[in-house]
Amino acid sequence: MLMSFWMVQRLTREINALEKQAMMKQIELTHHQKYASVLGGSSIMTLGNIAGLSADLLPRAALFAQYSDQVSSMSAMQNLQAMKFMGRVPYTGNPMMQYQMEMSAFRSFKEQSMKALKQQEAQIMNEKEKEIQLELNDIEQRLNIKRNQLNSMKELASKEAQDSAPRFGL
Repeated sequence: MLMSFWMVQRLTREINALEKQAMMKQIELTHHQKYASVLGGSSIMTLGNIAGLSADLLPRAALFAQYSDQVSSMSAMQNLQAMKFMGRVPYTGNPMMQYQMEMSAFRSFKEQSMKALKQQEAQIMNEKEKEIQLELNDIEQRLNIKRNQLNSMKELASKEAQDSAPRFGL
């Protein structure tokens, strides 16, 4: 009889631990989904965009924002230089108009590059989300098994308690 009560307590502790793990995985999944939604938002990552992220993803987001800005700027500059070299940027004779035309092309190239980088980062986040979801599913399966075991053990403990109760000649 004591063994079944001990098993009930042990299974209850295991279920509590698994529920805590499931909750932590769910929070982690939510954080990754929030970051992925930030990636899908505006074209440029700023500190304002990433300020609401969790502490575990904030460093990654900040580094990505810096990296993507630098890489997309370099790519845009290279594309603009290539266009100039190939003669695809017409010479207007007006320095202000020339500057505006080149800056417009630069911004367009930068936005295209930034979009591609954000798609790559979002793809990485989606893979991480899938991994977390698989871990969460595994925890939930183990949790269901433990709950079924607990219910069986509670029934056994209840039956053992009834069987061992004194009858006093009744």
